[in-house]
Amino acid sequence: MDTDTSTLIRGTLIRGIVQVTIPVTDLARSAAFYRDLLGLEYVREFGDGADVTGCALADFDAQYLVALRRRDTLRSGADADLRGEHPIIVEARSPEAAERIRDRATAMGVPSTAGTHADGTWIEFLDPDGIALRVVHSPTLSDSFFGVVFPAEGEPSFYDEPRLALP
Repeated sequence: MDTDTSTLIRGTLIRGIVQVTIPVTDLARSAAFYRDLLGLEYVREFGDGADVTGCALADFDAQYLVALRRRDTLRSGADADLRGEHPIIVEARSPEAAERIRDRATAMGVPSTAGTHADGTWIEFLDPDGIALRVVHSPTLSDSFFGVVFPAEGEPSFYDEPRLALP
């Protein structure tokens, strides 16, 4: 890999994520969940003229948006399912800030799980559709490659050489 390509991949031209978009079944319920849990502001709505089919919530200080789209209005329809995945991973300002988010979740009746892995210590919450929101609070990002195998049962295992052949 040449230096220019390596520099681009390492992200020197990208500051961060501006928006993530999640397919949901109940737009209002999901918008309230993300608003209340993360303290986001309801800032955008999208529609087809008859119905509101999507919305966005923002943290303008942290400069990101969480957009939600009704599953039944997406091209892939009900197949747009991220249950069991964690497409949103945010970083809390501190472990104490992450605990304040966990306190909000508890007050909302939302359980959490927590753990530590190669990228840091985290707390995770399931949204109303069963999609995981992960809050990392002690990041330990490594700039070297590692792969993870998630077996059907038991603990994950790791490997250090890529298996996917990129063109």
